[in-house]
Amino acid sequence: MKIEITQDEESVLLNRRNLTLKIAPEDAVCSRDNVKNMLVALLDTKPELLILDRMDVQYGTRDVIGYARLYNDLQDVRTIEADYMITRNAIPKSANESKGD
Repeated sequence: MKIEITQDEESVLLNRRNLTLKIAPEDAVCSRDNVKNMLVALLDTKPELLILDRMDVQYGTRDVIGYARLYNDLQDVRTIEADYMITRNAIPKSANESKGD
């Protein structure tokens, strides 16, 4: 999978960056978790600070246009983002629980 950041706007009032992505998947389907993990590695940030808003498939192509928000602080994420969006972007707990057993 290849991810290209096509637009990167700084939102000073909300302490975040608004990102527009172009994703070229190798398979027929690309999962939100894979896209988020690759984007976190690409931007060198923490997964809690990145909110992957939506991914839209371009009609007639395999390309996907994605929209994400990168916050400066975890407090800003909790204040600005809706609860369902934070839950949707949460790190799966099954990976953390299996390490503890």
